[in-house]
Amino acid sequence: MRSGLALTAGLLAGLWLDARRRTNRAERVHPPSGHFMSVGDTRLHYLDHGPADGGSPADGGATPMVFLHGNGTTADDWALSLLDKAARNRRCVCFDRPGHGYSEATPRRDAGPAAQAALLRAATRKLGLERPIIVGHSLAGAVALAWALDFPEEIGGLVILSAFTHPTPRLDFLPMMGPAIPAAGPLLSHTVLPPLDRLILPALMRRIFEPNPVPPSYDELPPDFLLRPTQLEAAAAQLAALIPGVAAMAPRYSEIRCPMAVVAGREDRIVDPHAHAVQLHNAVAGSTLHLLAETGHMPHHARPDAVMAAIERVERAIKTVPAHAAS
Repeated sequence: MRSGLALTAGLLAGLWLDARRRTNRAERVHPPSGHFMSVGDTRLHYLDHGPADGGSPADGGATPMVFLHGNGTTADDWALSLLDKAARNRRCVCFDRPGHGYSEATPRRDAGPAAQAALLRAATRKLGLERPIIVGHSLAGAVALAWALDFPEEIGGLVILSAFTHPTPRLDFLPMMGPAIPAAGPLLSHTVLPPLDRLILPALMRRIFEPNPVPPSYDELPPDFLLRPTQLEAAAAQLAALIPGVAAMAPRYSEIRCPMAVVAGREDRIVDPHAHAVQLHNAVAGSTLHLLAETGHMPHHARPDAVMAAIERVERAIKTVPAHAAS
């Protein structure tokens, strides 16, 4: 029995060291490309593109935008899709959400959409962005909705992409929550999960993008960078907090008054557009619904022009609504 325990301990130690080595190498290959700021005790990494002063919507200037990426990826997801196009004439800030990319994780009690929204709202205010359009993809769509509900006077509009917005049962979430298990989670995320996740990551990426191909640009994101133990733990904690978070928010969606576009792929294999996008659109008066044919969970990659058209539609709507009327 002692030999078995010693073998297990040795195996775990080897896996732990391998995860640390791979993390260090991935961070050398893919260093931070943006800026850092501190909000309270949390250090955030963000990309800041476009003109610093494009004017205000009230005087005809372009509305600033904040982009929030989905779970398990980073702000690079926007840089690899439509950020350059969006930032041609407006300031665009893309945050690494807490625990992702080079942003520090927050305590597990702050993993829910509302707590993330409060943190990122404070960061946005610190950067001087006034009433931006918030673009949230997938899990971050719930963060964007929490932002609009809790700080309605501080945002100009919403663009919600492929978002999980209602508390539908998801048994497939359970295996991904392993790193969020108290005590055992960090051990798993530093040992057995990274090599297992490396095996399934190619198939998972294909499923996320289906029926569209995974874009070649995604090769710029090293798999080991996305599978760092701290990011696995943050993604698991935020996934575990997602369904309770949207359950609390869904009855309030009718309170949203700002211009909003809801965008989803008809062929989304990850989030059912009829259970989420359509239901959200029905709950928010004046919102527009854009269901894209032959498009999966990543419309900003597969159909960037359609997503930009939705963004520009929200921007035009903002300019016709006085700031006090949207709050």
